[in-house]
Amino acid sequence: MRIALAQMDIHAGDITYNLNTMKRMIDQAILDKADLIIFPEMCVSGYLIGDRFLQAETVEYLSGINQTIKQWSKDIGIIWGNIYSDKTIRNNRDGRFNRFNAAFFAYQGQWVKKENFGYEGVYFKHCLPDYRFFDDSRYFKSGVDLALEKQVTRDTYISPFIFEKDQVKYKIGLEICEDLWSKDYVVNPTEVYARHNVDYIVNISSSPWTLNKEISRHKRIQEHVESLKSQMVPIIYVNACGMQNNGKNVLLFDGDSALFDKTGVVKIECNDAFKEELLVVDTKDTHLIKHTSDKLRLALIEGIRQFDQQVLKAQMPWIIGMSGGIDSCVNTVLLVYALGKERVIGYNMASHFNQSKTISIAHQLASDLGIEYHEGSIEALVQSTQTSLSDYDLNPSSDGLAYENIQARIRGHLLSSFASYKQGVVCNNGNKVEFALGYATLYGDLIGALSPLGDLTKLQIFDLARSLNTLANKPLIYAGLLPDSKHQFEINPSAELKANQVDPMKWGYHDYLVQLFTQYPSHHFSYWLTEYLNGNWKKSEVYDLMVYYGLDDPKVFVEDFKWFTKSWQKAIFKRIQSPPLITISRGSFGYDYRESQMALVDDDLMNELYSAILKLPRP
Repeated sequence: MRIALAQMDIHAGDITYNLNTMKRMIDQAILDKADLIIFPEMCVSGYLIGDRFLQAETVEYLSGINQTIKQWSKDIGIIWGNIYSDKTIRNNRDGRFNRFNAAFFAYQGQWVKKENFGYEGVYFKHCLPDYRFFDDSRYFKSGVDLALEKQVTRDTYISPFIFEKDQVKYKIGLEICEDLWSKDYVVNPTEVYARHNVDYIVNISSSPWTLNKEISRHKRIQEHVESLKSQMVPIIYVNACGMQNNGKNVLLFDGDSALFDKTGVVKIECNDAFKEELLVVDTKDTHLIKHTSDKLRLALIEGIRQFDQQVLKAQMPWIIGMSGGIDSCVNTVLLVYALGKERVIGYNMASHFNQSKTISIAHQLASDLGIEYHEGSIEALVQSTQTSLSDYDLNPSSDGLAYENIQARIRGHLLSSFASYKQGVVCNNGNKVEFALGYATLYGDLIGALSPLGDLTKLQIFDLARSLNTLANKPLIYAGLLPDSKHQFEINPSAELKANQVDPMKWGYHDYLVQLFTQYPSHHFSYWLTEYLNGNWKKSEVYDLMVYYGLDDPKVFVEDFKWFTKSWQKAIFKRIQSPPLITISRGSFGYDYRESQMALVDDDLMNELYSAILKLPRP
């Protein structure tokens, strides 16, 4: 059988765009003599369209489109993902009309029949994820819930489709995304289909990419192989590519569509470079590609490009504050690679605290990239602000946190003004550790349309800078901004808001803690105290760094951890108001790692652990 894997760049909410893409791919697949074309999950509307799924008019419109796509199937079998609603089925548990995340199967202008039950041409997603940024049960009824409603067994609606082409019948089982990750659910669609002796299982997905996600996918296939053994069947996996967002998290889809044989080995695969592809292959063939290297860099560039195209229609310049620090340098390079030098405008807004070296770094980078660049001073605005504050019966000091925040907010004000006059948008330069610890000024350096680095730790940004220098085949980003093998800097990371200022973070160690508590949200802060008390920290990957920072001294450790937890909790209100960020980790701020504003309370458990740690012997 010749199959077309339609790894589609889905534009959430742009139904016309998506339908045009589908029709173009279908026409091409017919020319390439494909028997069947397979599209991703929710390819008509997009998977991340929020509460538009609750709108009756939207659902009715989307449901009607299924009839249009069915008519396109006269010369080819088509599998696609879209919403399904049926007035004969009870409402969802929210009291609203029923909605299903569904896979549809049509051929010769007709719905493809199932082996042993109704709902011809449609399969309902059975495993609905409700973790991280997924909220499927808010919008959809599952196949399991429908089975309970109809008082039939849980797996009744997991029935193979009988696809007949050129007088050959194929039994095909349809799944949707999470159905493949079913070990924590009450039903395992893959196992059910294997018991039905299907020829192929087709899994259509809109599976967001995070670091090492492709490893997790392959591992899950192998788990099915080990569980099903001789019953295992080939799996055809078709994933979306491109970008979708939920308002706070910009999510990337890498594609990586593939055909796995019954031993879990990849025989056919599309690119995993976040790019659209129509791959028409014979299931007897082998078609392997070289996987993308340096995927993080590519993901960030593609995320910026797609956000610019889909949200901003690629029409406006991007304004970026170029301080000469590592974060703004990396962001500037990413913007140029994503959008081109003509679309990026850099501004250096110095005060008397800014080093001549960092100013020259920003100037040189702008020159090397060939972007429009401007330098100026904020001193007059700082002074006029101080004067205005005096008019309001204040006696503003020229040092301290309030004075530092004035400088940061003035820079935010200037960037916003530059963007207004240039009819552009501001790029946010914050990183994940700064967001976690509140080392940013609200309405100052927390402004922006997008935060490309908001889910990257400082260590990841250092590595990314080295990668960008390798790609450029020259030290595009000044090497003195990066730590050496002894964790020393030629130019220490600094906000440059006061004399001789150095960032308070313990780089590497605090990066580790931020990842620990966001990627494993089941861990309470007390977890790390317990690890320290039991001595398990000595086996951790940050042991050497902890010794370097003097954290092997229990008193230093406790003081630092109290500062860390207090800073984390106080910064929640800033994170809530921060720009959307490109998600690349297993736990990003926003709609992934969810938090409420609450007072920090050192409960009895924390205090007992602090006391026990302080009784440990000092080195």
